[in-house]
Amino acid sequence: MSRPALRALIAIVFSLLIFNSAGAARAQEIKPEQILIVIPSNPVVVAPGQPAVGTQAAATPDSLGVRTASPTAGIINALCSVTLNIVGCGFDPDTVTLSCDTNSDGVPDNPIKLQNLMIVSHNLVSATLVPVSDQLPGTAFPLSCCGGIATLTLSRTFNAGDDNIFGPFTQTVSCSIDLGPRAPVVISASPAAGDCASPQDIVIPGACFAAADGSSNVTSVFAVDRANPSNVIQSTRFAVLSSNLIDALFNFSGASAGKTFLIYVGGRNGVSRNLVALPPGAAAGCPLGNEQGIQVTFQCRSAGAPALDVAAIESCSLDRTASGSYVLNITGSNIKLDAAIKINGVAVKKVKFKQIDLGTSTYRTVQVKGGLCGLLPGLVVITNPGASPSEPYSLAASCE
Repeated sequence: MSRPALRALIAIVFSLLIFNSAGAARAQEIKPEQILIVIPSNPVVVAPGQPAVGTQAAATPDSLGVRTASPTAGIINALCSVTLNIVGCGFDPDTVTLSCDTNSDGVPDNPIKLQNLMIVSHNLVSATLVPVSDQLPGTAFPLSCCGGIATLTLSRTFNAGDDNIFGPFTQTVSCSIDLGPRAPVVISASPAAGDCASPQDIVIPGACFAAADGSSNVTSVFAVDRANPSNVIQSTRFAVLSSNLIDALFNFSGASAGKTFLIYVGGRNGVSRNLVALPPGAAAGCPLGNEQGIQVTFQCRSAGAPALDVAAIESCSLDRTASGSYVLNITGSNIKLDAAIKINGVAVKKVKFKQIDLGTSTYRTVQVKGGLCGLLPGLVVITNPGASPSEPYSLAASCE
């Protein structure tokens, strides 16, 4: 739907239901089942390389592969918050939720409660999809939601009282809206640095890399020189291991020594987000980088750079103690006492060093606890005192 046509539709609906007195009288007769349309407030901004909201390219294809434009198509990729105008609901709700079908069984699940509910009139309600959590400040949708057709539900609860002799009950009305298919989501890249004189095998965790039927949504994996965007290096090959994991091989060459590259995944639903600047119209304060507010990069080490006294991470596991608290067990080598442990760039404080190697006075295991759930999933890095950081280890586990 073009923007002029959308503006004309909004003007007609608003004049009929709100500002025209005769229309307002008729609006009182609209039944709850007759939601007319759901329109996002403008502008809804997406990252470069993603289809514009409301266009045919942003719509979810039907069983025949046909895409039909709708006002909400593509809001799954919106930067930060999205406000929805719900026209024709016929009553004043006290709750608005949006349910996404996360497992493609045709049943909406994982309801998201909208915030900032405002009753404009008996037949116009606005509510806002806000960022999911502090760990996903750049999107209003959990990573388990890859878009498609979702269910918007308005609810109003009636309590028992003098004007309600039947006891408490809840009135609801629902409608289906098209979120659009989600562009690939890239969480991190591991390792995050290497000697680019040799080919680099990079593991990329994320979301929405594969469709519900198992087919790949990914058509390319590439790296962009942060200092020179015209320098783009395509992966020589890649494999989509699951909807949440890609393995890609890059040949950066020795000429890339000292350079830092932004990592992207492209597919039939758009290109992953990895912002270096906010697009025009984006809300102030919306984070750069990916949906987590982190720039996903790979750094080619400078030629001849030493790697002395560096710790190495071999594996990480998120476990629970008998009391139910979460602990992160890190296994590696050459880990020195008082080494700093960071997860997604945040230093952790409760660290216990275990399994000392008496011959080298280094440790094989580190146990971390306290505040883990707010940091995972993410990259784990160990830095020995006075040494360079270890190669980052990408941990996809979370407390959920």
